Amino acid sequence: MAKVKEHSLQVRNNIVKEYEAGKGYRKLSKQFNVPVSSVQSIIKKWKQQGAVSNKPRTGAPRKITPRACSKLVRSVKKNPRTTRKELVEEIASIGVSVTRQTVTNTLRRVGLRKYRARKVPLLKKKHLAARKKFATEMLNKEDNYFDKILWSDETKIELFGNNYNNMVWREPNSAYKQKNTVPTVKHGGGSIMIWGCFSSAGTGELHIIEGTMNSQKCYEILEN
Repeated sequence: MAKVKEHSLQVRNNIVKEYEAGKGYRKLSKQFNVPVSSVQSIIKKWKQQGAVSNKPRTGAPRKITPRACSKLVRSVKKNPRTTRKELVEEIASIGVSVTRQTVTNTLRRVGLRKYRARKVPLLKKKHLAARKKFATEMLNKEDNYFDKILWSDETKIELFGNNYNNMVWREPNSAYKQKNTVPTVKHGGGSIMIWGCFSSAGTGELHIIEGTMNSQKCYEILEN
């Protein structure tokens, strides 16, 4: 249920004051730009309780201290793969004892939730630099330059391999930040090689490659 906007104590007191002066609900609603139903509720509360201020709300106080909350946030931002068990033990070291659910609730209040880490290719610094250089050079090309290019690539898909559920604490829209991803490599367990291509005219067919992909096989695929 959405949280209802609460009118200030001053507005509520002024409504009661004008009501005592003889004004009706509709006039008060128009004067203070408050729904008629809200005016009725304020007056009803005043008649029953003799005041319009809110009583102290019930509910247990939060077990986690501001210091412990800050420590949790720093920990998961430094290492998003930190588990709830590790976080509970970490803040226990500063004398704060909480449950794993309290850890989850605390991090959610500051916009941090647990997500499955995205898998991305393992790239070294030289690979990142080369990709950036290539992308920068392509920005200066004319649009029709790409009409002459056929983009192709092959990938080796593992038939068997590790499939762990790597979870990370992160904010929305930060899935592909490096610390929130899991580097992947292609090896072991049996595999198949698939080749594909695309151009400005559309996508080509996928081909399963027997053995090692080389220039000769590429020519044969394009000719057929």
